[in-house]
Amino acid sequence: MRISGLHLRRPIRPMTDGSIAKHLILYAIPAILGDLFQVTYNTVDSIIVGRYAGASALAAVGIASPLMSVAMFFIIGLGIGASVLMSEFYGAGNGKAMRREFFTTLILSVGISGAIGIGMLLLANPLLRLVHTPPEIFDQTCGYLRIVALGMLLTALYNTLAAASRSVGDATTPLLCLIAGSAVNVVLDLIFVAGLGFGVVGAAWATVISQGVSALLCAALLKRNERIFFADRSDFGLDRSLLRRTLSFSYATALQQAGIYVGKLLVQSMVNPLGVDAAAAFTAVNRIDDYALIPQRDVANGETVLIAQNHGAGKYDRMEKGLKVAVVLEAVYGALISLAVFAFAGPLMRLFVRTGEEKVIQLGVRYLRLMGLFYFLPGITNGLQGYLRAIGKMKLTMIVTYSQMSIRAVCTYLLIGRMGLVAVPRACAVGWVAMMIGETLLIVRVRRRDGEGENP
Repeated sequence: MRISGLHLRRPIRPMTDGSIAKHLILYAIPAILGDLFQVTYNTVDSIIVGRYAGASALAAVGIASPLMSVAMFFIIGLGIGASVLMSEFYGAGNGKAMRREFFTTLILSVGISGAIGIGMLLLANPLLRLVHTPPEIFDQTCGYLRIVALGMLLTALYNTLAAASRSVGDATTPLLCLIAGSAVNVVLDLIFVAGLGFGVVGAAWATVISQGVSALLCAALLKRNERIFFADRSDFGLDRSLLRRTLSFSYATALQQAGIYVGKLLVQSMVNPLGVDAAAAFTAVNRIDDYALIPQRDVANGETVLIAQNHGAGKYDRMEKGLKVAVVLEAVYGALISLAVFAFAGPLMRLFVRTGEEKVIQLGVRYLRLMGLFYFLPGITNGLQGYLRAIGKMKLTMIVTYSQMSIRAVCTYLLIGRMGLVAVPRACAVGWVAMMIGETLLIVRVRRRDGEGENP
């Protein structure tokens, strides 16, 4: 394959031809494995901290995680928006524009992540008070949050490099980097927490160091395997025209991704007053949620790349087929994972707590089984959203996400006093249904306006 005069040593398969389902599955498998390893960062923290430092330490990590995730997913959102542009340039065969977009995004992400990290360091105390952190675990939670803030720049570097790799259909490079980072994370958790007894502080340092390993390895592999990004040194630097376009694409996606975790943070602030046991159960189920919902998110990401590449190539009928195939895959997986989570709720919860903490297990099993019944809903919403992102409707997807988040928070607030922790999955279901209806109406409106399959 030849792009802008550059013959690639290792061919990258564009998604503009061939089986759509095969493309989505082949893209999703390494992306899923990679995200599983990324989620393992936090899950290993939770399991080791819960078993060796107790439920209070587990609750501290759980309360800090949504705050950290708001910042991290804001950065990830910037990469998602930029990757749509890179995919379009790749589909159109414009290697020069793709390289300039890559380096512009890298500089933008580094600057924003530095500002966010400093802000988290300075505002850790007021943020934790805002979410009603229990006094007995306040210091542990604050220490964890501040240390993780130091690694925000490394998070930005890795996610920008991974977004570039995925934009050309290569999800294997990010996978290899996360395998290495996760292995480092596990070893350091065992040393710092289980061995030396450093508690949540040790878990935080293990996370930061492992993120650094992933970022450095991803840079090395991207330069070696995807040489198109480094083919012309004159493209290095900040392109102001692309910066404006990147911001117009990415700010809505960044706010959307952060908004997902703002919603979780709002719910967390309502769960925290229920006590340490409820906060620990909520943390454990969130970790299980992360694993269960990863394949849905990665199929949608693959759908975005596929549709964006075909948009750049002018293959509009194939874009519509991509949407249909992706939604079917999402719904089938959602039904299967719901059954699995319901059947194994008990053993899954026991991974996170020490023997004897039965109240946490009971609360978590009841919550998890109810949540598992609704896992097919975010699959469908992800499939619909992947299409809207690919055709550049970033503001619309942000509006729908924030609407879903608001509905979830309001329903939790209204129900949690009477129902306790099980109010959360019921509120999630209401929010997901509203989101699915909203996205469907938006796609219908876009199709009517743009002429049923013509240029969206």
